[in-house]
Amino acid sequence: MKLILLRIIPLSIFLISAYRWGDWKRWQRYYPTMLFFGFGDLIYIAVFHDKVLWEFPTNFLVPSLDELLLIFGIFFPTTLLFLSHYPKRVYFQIIYIVMWVAIYMFIEAVDLITGIIVYSNGWSIWWSLLHNTVQFPLIALHYRKPLLTWIIALIFLAIIMNIFNVPFMVVKHPNSMQNINLLIDRS
Repeated sequence: MKLILLRIIPLSIFLISAYRWGDWKRWQRYYPTMLFFGFGDLIYIAVFHDKVLWEFPTNFLVPSLDELLLIFGIFFPTTLLFLSHYPKRVYFQIIYIVMWVAIYMFIEAVDLITGIIVYSNGWSIWWSLLHNTVQFPLIALHYRKPLLTWIIALIFLAIIMNIFNVPFMVVKHPNSMQNINLLIDRS
């Protein structure tokens, strides 16, 4: 029950905050960036399926529904709130991004302490800090320059895949061809 409440509380805060302070008159302008944020999570699930870096062991939703809950209940409202109040001056943009990184890191620290999130394969809270520090500027950039943002995000993905030894290509075992040849020769 405790885990359910700890998942529902931030979700409720983000949804209520987005409802209250989000720029709903211009939500359609933010929609492509909302999708970008959501697709980022889906890309993580697809690419790191066999070697997860973090996961949310849940006791009330299956993992795929839990991910959709995160996308629709946290990531989409985050994007709406983040872009609705994004400052124009660079100095304030930096402060604003640091504030959002701090919010996400606070939530992740609570999740880590309570066991809502579990790291594996070398991931740590420091990697999450780097991820969030890259993520929020990318959200801001995507709003203005989506193609450039996708290129940067895919480069970042390739770097993370390389660091955590996630293969880019299927590597066939040399003996697998011998096994196939043996099967052909016997028939």
